[in-house]
Amino acid sequence: MDSVKKVTAVVEASKDGFGIYVENDDLPLTSFGSTIEAAKKDLADVLKEMVQSYKKADLPKAYNGGKIEFVYKYDIGSILQHFGVFDTSALAKRLGINASLLRQYKGGLAKAGPKQKQKIQTGLHNLGRELLSIKM
Repeated sequence: MDSVKKVTAVVEASKDGFGIYVENDDLPLTSFGSTIEAAKKDLADVLKEMVQSYKKADLPKAYNGGKIEFVYKYDIGSILQHFGVFDTSALAKRLGINASLLRQYKGGLAKAGPKQKQKIQTGLHNLGRELLSIKM
């Protein structure tokens, strides 16, 4: 019996919505949607269609028979656009980065390097922990 295979799927923002692609060359899957949820649903549908196509063509079992769990990785623009609750200037100040640069990341006009991505990710995780600690 095949076990569930974890596969990294990258979510990227565009001016029209969100695209997702799988990083694994053995699984050339892509999807698109006006929201991240729609793009994720589309990716699941694409996987299902590919598995069915392989079965109909009597080809060897592919795509792990559909037993795949997507682990999503987001680009900076998709996070900021998806949540839409962050004031870019305030977030940049909190993260200790230039607000203009963060706006460029959000709009896809610039790509953050590994160190900058880590700084933003750490800052967002710290913010998340602070929010989780709130008692009302």
